[in-house]
Amino acid sequence: MIKTMEPRAEIRRRTRLSPEARRSQLMECAIEVFSRRGIGRAGHAEIAEQAKVSVATVFNYFNTREELVDEVLAEIERFVNQMLSQAYGDQGSIFDKIQRHVRLSVDAAYDQPDYAGIWLEWSSSVREEVWPRYTRLLDQCLELIASELQTAMDAGEITSVLSAQDLARSLTGFGYVMMQMINQPQRPARQEVADFLFKYVTAPIQAR
Repeated sequence: MIKTMEPRAEIRRRTRLSPEARRSQLMECAIEVFSRRGIGRAGHAEIAEQAKVSVATVFNYFNTREELVDEVLAEIERFVNQMLSQAYGDQGSIFDKIQRHVRLSVDAAYDQPDYAGIWLEWSSSVREEVWPRYTRLLDQCLELIASELQTAMDAGEITSVLSAQDLARSLTGFGYVMMQMINQPQRPARQEVADFLFKYVTAPIQAR
């Protein structure tokens, strides 16, 4: 009997990725695993299983768990900084900028929930190994937003019973309310969430 060969397209072959592409793939898997398992529990083995590679491959890119956590948090920092730069870096009134901030945050929670989940957990993980880094990131966020608010106040665009720093803190803390709304059994439409949050964070602000 002549043994027929399978068509080449049907032969399953392991895809060889470049080092840059492999690192990107592993980071994508790490974000998903950290969101699901938590910053304190996620590890190389779960990432290897998610990426369908050996544990040794993951260790080849992230030599220790400390390095793995560092890289994941650096990715979250990049994500947050990019979002805030996009929200407050363009032209427009301070209300336009706040609205962009709210909308980008809501979009992230709906479209990139793993990033939003890690950010939210990190903000409440008062552990020595991760908390100081979070507070540094928070201080950077507060400085950026407070500066924009203070500029608007000095220009007479807005007034408030709260200081620019206090208002900025409310704008870095609405994520908890947002995630409570989004994770209800019957998820509301994102526009409904965005509209509510905008009114929520701008309630103490009056336009002149």
